[in-house]
Amino acid sequence: MRKFLLVFLLAFTAACTPFAYSVPPPEPEHLSVAYTPALSWMEDNLNRCAQDQPEISLTVEVRPTASIEVGAVDVTLTLDTLPEGFSGTAAQLGWEQVVVIANAEIPATQLELPDLQNLYTSLAPVYQPWSYPENSELHTLFAEVILKEIEQSPHTKIAPNSEAMLAAVNNGPLAVGFIPITALGAENIQIIPMPEEIAAKLFLPVLALTPEESQGNARIFLSCLTDSLELD
Repeated sequence: MRKFLLVFLLAFTAACTPFAYSVPPPEPEHLSVAYTPALSWMEDNLNRCAQDQPEISLTVEVRPTASIEVGAVDVTLTLDTLPEGFSGTAAQLGWEQVVVIANAEIPATQLELPDLQNLYTSLAPVYQPWSYPENSELHTLFAEVILKEIEQSPHTKIAPNSEAMLAAVNNGPLAVGFIPITALGAENIQIIPMPEEIAAKLFLPVLALTPEESQGNARIFLSCLTDSLELD
């Protein structure tokens, strides 16, 4: 009898106790971002902004400049590149400066502008020139501003992105290349000064391409990227 009463009281108490529950958090909004290899250094910025905005679930991929397709992802990041027939929205997040770099063992006096132009166009270059694939934003800028559209030497080696360029110049005693200044970080590298009128042209806008004007969480995310570029 006592056991029956105890079970009854426990059941009665449990029935009278309010059920405690919490409202599950909303599902994060998915945001897909693609960037060109020239902006590979931005991956840390993307991750930081995603961590600061838990309302989104971020996926990131690298797409060659030639395969940019606005609308395939929510946001495409490029350096001064709009796809042919572009009809979406382009928002400028900031600027990127491109600098000429060389291994620290090369005397800077041997890489003034005429020397650099000769190095990248010579059939017998004194040092090892490095560039990027022809459809890269960085390759296009360098060809226009530095080489003045002169055909590039067949001895030029190709780096797929800025990280590979950085490693090649850092580890190659005779290596010369060019890179977004934000991507710098190796110790065995020097920046080769360019004439003021040339240096002023070695800037490219960082663009965010979207099918239409960004709203809500996507807009907040792009604002975070803009702030991160100002701090870099």
